[in-house]
Formats: sequence, C-alpha cells, structure tokens
Amino acid sequence: MFRTHSFVFLALLALLVLTQCTSAPDQQTQEPAETADVTDHDLSLTEEKSAQDWLEEAHNAANDVAQHSALVRAANAFQNEQRWQQAAAVLSQLSSQKITHHSQKYYRLAKARWAAEQQQWPKVEEELEGIPTQFNQREFRSLSLQLLSQAAYQRQDYWKALVWQVDAQRFAAQLNAETIWSVARQITASQLPQQRPNDVALAGWWRLVDFHHQAMTHPGSLTGYLDQWLQSYTDHDAVTLVESWQKPQTEASKGIASESTIAVLLPLSGRYQQQGQAIRDGIIARTGETNDLQVVFIDSEKEDIEAHKAQIQSINPVGIIGPLLKENVAAWATQPLPEVPQVFLNQVDESSVKQSSTNVFFALSPDTEARQAAQRVNQQFTESKSALVIAADTSGGQRMVDAFKSSWSNDKAGEPTVSYFSERGDMKATVENSLGLTDSQQRIRTVKIAAGKIIVEEQERSRRDISAIYLPGNLQQTRLLKPFIDVSVSPFAEPIPVYASSATHELKNRLGDPDLNGIIFSDIPWLVANSGKNILLSQWLELRNGWGLSLARLTAMGYDSVSLIQRLEMMRRMPGLTWSGLSGNLHIDDAVVQRELIWATFSKGEITLAEGSSNAGSRYR
Repeated sequence: MFRTHSFVFLALLALLVLTQCTSAPDQQTQEPAETADVTDHDLSLTEEKSAQDWLEEAHNAANDVAQHSALVRAANAFQNEQRWQQAAAVLSQLSSQKITHHSQKYYRLAKARWAAEQQQWPKVEEELEGIPTQFNQREFRSLSLQLLSQAAYQRQDYWKALVWQVDAQRFAAQLNAETIWSVARQITASQLPQQRPNDVALAGWWRLVDFHHQAMTHPGSLTGYLDQWLQSYTDHDAVTLVESWQKPQTEASKGIASESTIAVLLPLSGRYQQQGQAIRDGIIARTGETNDLQVVFIDSEKEDIEAHKAQIQSINPVGIIGPLLKENVAAWATQPLPEVPQVFLNQVDESSVKQSSTNVFFALSPDTEARQAAQRVNQQFTESKSALVIAADTSGGQRMVDAFKSSWSNDKAGEPTVSYFSERGDMKATVENSLGLTDSQQRIRTVKIAAGKIIVEEQERSRRDISAIYLPGNLQQTRLLKPFIDVSVSPFAEPIPVYASSATHELKNRLGDPDLNGIIFSDIPWLVANSGKNILLSQWLELRNGWGLSLARLTAMGYDSVSLIQRLEMMRRMPGLTWSGLSGNLHIDDAVVQRELIWATFSKGEITLAEGSSNAGSRYR
C-alpha cells in the first residue's frame, strides 16, 4: 500500500512540476539546441544527489528545458535506487523535444533500463542504438553495453550477446571472465562465425568456443585443444578459467588405463527387466563401436545401494550409467560417488538432489513432447490464432496440457483452448463443441425457426481462430478423434493441422498408417529416420521380436547415454554443445539432458519427415 501511494504521489509531483513550469505567463519555451543545459554535465551511477534532490531541482528550474534535464537525472537516480515505478512515473511526463542533446543519452538509457525491467528486449535495443559510444563515463558505457548483451541473450543471439559483453567488460570497474563465459558457453555451432574476429580479446573467446565444438567429435582431444589455447593466448582474460578446467582433467587422467570401464546400473531382473534389457541393448551396441570402452553391468534389483557402491569403486570406472527406477535414482542423487560422472536414467525432484558438477539426469519425459509441440506451433503459425488441445481427462492428459501451455508463447492469441473427454462416447461431442459446431448448429436452428418456410443454409461453420490442434493421447484415442475432426472442419475452411505425440506411433504403424494421413507427430530420430527403415533399428526389431517401440526408445536412450558419459564434462560446462543422438539432438542445461525431437507425418500410407525437421540422429542411422 505504501509503495502504491508513493508512486501516485511522485507521479503527481512530476506532473505538478511540469504544469508549473510550462504554464508560467512570462516563460518562453526554448529549443534545446539553443539553450544551455543548466545541468549540462556528466552523471555518475554513484553520485551523491538523490532522486528527491533532482525532483527539487526540477521544481526550481528556470525553464522547462532545464526542468527536463533535472527530471531525466531524477529518473536515472530512481533506477539506481531500484525504485522502478517512480522512475517510470517521471519518464512518462517527459517530452523528447524539450531534452537537450547532452541529456538525450541519459533519457534513452533510462527508458532502456525500464524496458529491461519489463523484459521488453526489442525496446531495449531500439532505445540504445548508437548510444553506448556517446558516454564518456566508463560505468554508463558498461551499463549500456550490458543491457544490449542481455537483450541479445534473451532472443538467443548468443554470439551478438558475447560481442556486447566483451565490449562491456572493457569499461567495467573489474573484469569478470566468468560473466563473459556465462554468455559464450551458450553459443551453438551454427551461431559461431566461421572466421576468427580481428579483435584479440574476442578472438580468444571465439577460439575457446570453437575448440569445444570441435572436441565433440573426439572428446579425448579437448585437453590438447585447451593446451593449444593456453599457448596461443597467454595474456587473455580467460587464462585462469581455462587453467582451472585443465587441472581436474590432468589429475583424473593419471589413474585411467588405456581401456576405460563404465559401470551400468539397470533392473536386469524383476518387474522392469524388459526395460533394463532394452537399455542394455543400446549400451552394448554403442560400446561395440568403440575400441577403448568396456562395460560392467550391475543388477540394481539385487543387493542395496551400499553394495553397489562398493562394487563400483572396486572397478574404478570413468563413469556410471543408471540407475533407471525413480526410487533408486533418488537414493543415488542424494549421495553420489564423488568425482565420478554419472548419467541418471530418470529425473527426480530437484530439492532432493545433491548438487554435483559431474551428474546429469536423462529421462524420456512425455512433457518434453508437449512443450516442443507448443514451440513448433508458435514457429509455424505466427498469426493471432490460438491452438486447441484435446486430451483425456486423466492425470497424464492434464500433465501434457500443462506442459503445452507452459511453452505457449503467442501473446497475440492468448491461452490455448483446452477440451477434455472422459470416455470414448464423449469424443464426438467434445470435438464438435471445441470447433464451434454445436454453437453453429444452434444458430442455424434459431434462424430456421425465425425464417419460417424460407430456405436457410444448413452448412455448419467451424471456428476460424484455431491455428492447430494438438492430440497428446495414445494411438487408440488419436484414431477415434481424427475422423471427428475431419468432418467437423467446414469444407470451405482451411484445413487445420493436427499434431500428436510419439504415443501415436507404435510398432503396428511404424512404416505408415493410412487412417492417420496428415497427422504430424514427434518422435526420436531413430524411429522415423529413413521412414523407420534404418539398419540398426531393423536388426534390433529382429533380435527382440515382439517388443514394442516404447522399448526401442529405451534402447536409443541406452545408446546415447554412452556418448553422453564420454562428453559429460564439456557438455555440462557448455550448454551450447549439442550431440546428434538416436533419441534426439541432445544438450545439457542445469544438469538435465534436453532432447530436441524430430517431426514426421503420416502421409499416403507411409511416414515422411515433416517440413523443417532437424537432422537429429544423422550420425548413426
């Protein structure tokens, strides 16, 4: 309440000051170019004058030009004091035409800072265009460049963000290599310029990022790359940072034999034996392609965690894969083996996890598919149309809906429309209600009653404000919903694209499905690359006759987990690194393996890659 009253009071005060100055009978408004700025001096972010002092100076100003100069400084002072609403109140009363050339840069910086506070990043870049070089004070120069870096970072232009950040650090009171690396580590291979920059400082960061991307093909080469970097950039700001990365690698490498061992914890007996065997198949397939790895499998369902730890320590492995079951993952996550990289094959509540720089969580979460479906619809359809989600009224269906909504970013269209069905008999009515046919039929009946014997057009009209429909249910549910959707869309309306999850893709329709023609679904690359006819998949399906695609996805997960163990240290250090795996394009963010899936279409009785699908998994098809 106090803050609200304070904001209103200051806004009124600013308005009162302007009114008093501009309404004086003998006062002539002068153009800024012809008037000396009474406060025409450089500001400081740490100066002694408070915002209230500047408001008082504005109140006593001789003319409205001097008054505006004081109010610009008041706005900046409010922002320095973290009083953002008060600063906004002052800025809202200013007129750009009455601000001198000298004060314009402070005015635009203040507006940019307010835009950043409101997370309006395009506005930040607009306000600061050409402004940083106008500042003589190091702190203002650094602040404006930091804001530009933050704006580029938020729109995921990480290279541009790095360029601004390196420039900002030149004017900072104290250089911070960690801050620069926090930006550089996000740069993907596609964003990195092919040519090394001419600027020496920026070139050092460019080379550091480039070496990490090169080392993804042969992870053992990273140590040599970093040694080469240290020799080439002896005076670079990142030397201490790179040296800190090298020490653990050097010490760890002393006890590793030429043939490294990976310990694998899986349920190889009991209720989840098939799932454990599927993952084991993938691990064996991947390690069989290498000459320097051997694997020791441990049944997580036999003995306890302490016995498993003792066995693993006797092996002295370079990494651990597993366990798979959530309760086992939770137990290990709270007390992992120190300094041993571990890829957990499930995800647990973050509050119960002991933070470690060597552990990651790798899970085939259905939520990932729903989030990526929302992102794809946003990218494909930028107009102000919303999406429709039709899901089963179950905990799983509601979770998928929540995940879809959490990644929806089309502000023009508002929240997606959600419709739930409880049973098979509800589906037709749910689709008709969702697409507006029920309302259209009611309008037709009303008009026919009013028209009497006059012939009235009886063709129902479906909604035109839906860009796409998402069906997160299983194959049976999608098969039942698809015909209702087809007949519910008006024949003279544009077809509405229908998206589905990998649950729609099963063994029985892995090579195509005429009944689902037109449906676009997400899945792991291994199951849809080359229309699902790749050699490794065919061999596995012959070996595991009768197993379904849900187990095949676990096999791909096991295959990729070996590649992750080999690259875990650098992928944790640099989220911009991506590995093209059988289960998707993989990168690590906040200790969680993020999967970019591939999109495919049921088309004329076969499966084809959807337009714009990535080349995930291209290395091992």
